[in-house]
Amino acid sequence: MQSFDFQVVLNCPLELAFALYTDIDRWRNRHLFGDIQWAKGDPWKEGSRLRIETTVPLRTTVDQVVQRFAPNENVTYLSHVLGITCETRVTFIRVSDQQTAINVRMELVGRLSRSLGFAIEPLIERTTKRFFDEFRKDCESVARDRPTKP
Repeated sequence: MQSFDFQVVLNCPLELAFALYTDIDRWRNRHLFGDIQWAKGDPWKEGSRLRIETTVPLRTTVDQVVQRFAPNENVTYLSHVLGITCETRVTFIRVSDQQTAINVRMELVGRLSRSLGFAIEPLIERTTKRFFDEFRKDCESVARDRPTKP
């Protein structure tokens, strides 16, 4: 089993960051993704399933099952892709009224490296970090464009 974790800090209020993260329509056909659909259950309920098409770095389909969902706090899900199962925990932490830290922890089980001819685990880590870097940029752009409270 392999694992990795990292933190990204956004200049964006926590509630806005969480709302943008959980808005799957926002991510459909953007950045690393093609189609994203709820395949089973009610959105963001434990046991519900997302089907996510990735376009970069490999075109494939990821089946995601929501394990835990606490609004404005965290999301935990299991992802199944290319013979690997990933448990991902994404935790949102308020740093200040205008800044949010996101901790990401991923544990990977299974190996497909021999079939592909290269190690998939480092690719998953790089792609996950790339998503959160793009997410940070999107959040900060939306936060800048929002009117401030009087």
